[in-house]
Amino acid sequence: MKSKLLLVAGVYMVYTVFNNSNDESLPARHLLSSSISSQHQVETQADEILEPLGQLFDEKRKSLQSKPYYDCFCPNGRKNWIHFTGCPGSINENRGAGIKDREVILRNLMWFADELCANIALKCTPEVWLSEEHGCYAPRDATWDSYFTPVRNIRVTTNGLDEMVVPQKVNILHWDVNETTFEGLTRIDRNPSIQEYELGRKLHSEGTSFVWNFNTDFWATDLFLAQHKWPNQVHNHREYTDSCGMVDLDTSEELLNIGQLVLKELNIKDSQEFVTLHLRRGDAMVCDTSPVTVAGFLKCSIAEDDVKKVVVLTNGETEYVKDLMEVFSKEFPDKEMIILDHFIESESFIKKLNESNLLSAHFGDKFLNDNCFSFSAEKVLVSMARYHLERGRSHCTSCDLGGSMDTDGKALIR
Repeated sequence: MKSKLLLVAGVYMVYTVFNNSNDESLPARHLLSSSISSQHQVETQADEILEPLGQLFDEKRKSLQSKPYYDCFCPNGRKNWIHFTGCPGSINENRGAGIKDREVILRNLMWFADELCANIALKCTPEVWLSEEHGCYAPRDATWDSYFTPVRNIRVTTNGLDEMVVPQKVNILHWDVNETTFEGLTRIDRNPSIQEYELGRKLHSEGTSFVWNFNTDFWATDLFLAQHKWPNQVHNHREYTDSCGMVDLDTSEELLNIGQLVLKELNIKDSQEFVTLHLRRGDAMVCDTSPVTVAGFLKCSIAEDDVKKVVVLTNGETEYVKDLMEVFSKEFPDKEMIILDHFIESESFIKKLNESNLLSAHFGDKFLNDNCFSFSAEKVLVSMARYHLERGRSHCTSCDLGGSMDTDGKALIR
């Protein structure tokens, strides 16, 4: 990932790439374009001047906060509902999946909701819908706004002259909806399918308000086929534009705050100081991630870059991590390797995190036991780093000079 601070016509433009087309589990997948005037830089808090990373976090946080907005895709409002109750398992019989799987389903649902001008009522809680097999023991009182924020890219005008595309929080995903809300609405109750989606389109075009009861596992319907993979579905749907983009899932403000605390405790003040490296050591371990191979990969990928720290995301075993750090210290005596899992699981950081009042449900062991949440917090660092390097599922190149990217030039983690 790359963050750049550019001076254009006297206005600082912060461009941070939050886009990872190969792994929807990341907390963000869009381009954040926001302006920071010189005046803003010196007026943040009386005598405080934000460090470069502080500026990025400050602007990112603003984009995730609720504010009055114009629903560009449904300017006449959303009178319809998708009531999603297709949650496998139960609290006592967890058959869920990881957060990547759940975010893909929600992205599809939001795509349908735009076409139908509908809100989504989500019955599935994180505790039920996230899998313990993936190490995701979500607290009973956890809500989805701790894990992600729905956003849409829109075009805005600044100072009456400049136009820019910015992310805006979108309030179409709800999980505390009383079913009395649906009283009097026409019901679509048959098994969810393309046919039922088309019925919803017909009712909407006729001005008939409805609730689509989506009571089946999404993957078991014909709404998901190989050629319908988000964001390239072939179902009937109005076009998105640069001025009114597709709804996506960004990081949450809570995760953003945790990520900022991590960087503060690591004494990292600028994106240029560090890169992130993901080494997959659990399931689907296709790439060679042996310490010697990783060192060779880094020697080529980092090359002459003056990064000071390499922040590693890995589920590698203790002996592996020890060997990796020994090889790294010999090859890069002027750089520091930080094993992020070890750091955020440390007693000192958990204490600092609990004292910071940043958590709504994930206190103490609850933070450590919910991998879907803690790993999402780690990925905030990926989005803020100078760039990201990857040796994960099937991405096994010998050198990724300046960052690991897909064919579209976007950073990836998988």
